[in-house]
Amino acid sequence: MTLGEAAPREFHIEYRDTKAYTMKDVQVVSMHESDIDRWPGPQKNVFRWWKLANGRSVGWNENPARGWSFPVV
Repeated sequence: MTLGEAAPREFHIEYRDTKAYTMKDVQVVSMHESDIDRWPGPQKNVFRWWKLANGRSVGWNENPARGWSFPVV
């Protein structure tokens, strides 16, 4: 499965200009939930994140004040 297949539908509509979107075709090595595995980045509202085959991690940041983002670490 690729990041593009794992991410929500909105990822392909509203987030095409992000660094994460450039990795949409990279294979997902593992998927993580924050209640089990802590997100390695500084964002506090990442509840789901993906470890990619290129060594990067992409989080689904659901910030209630700013909306969604997809940070890369």
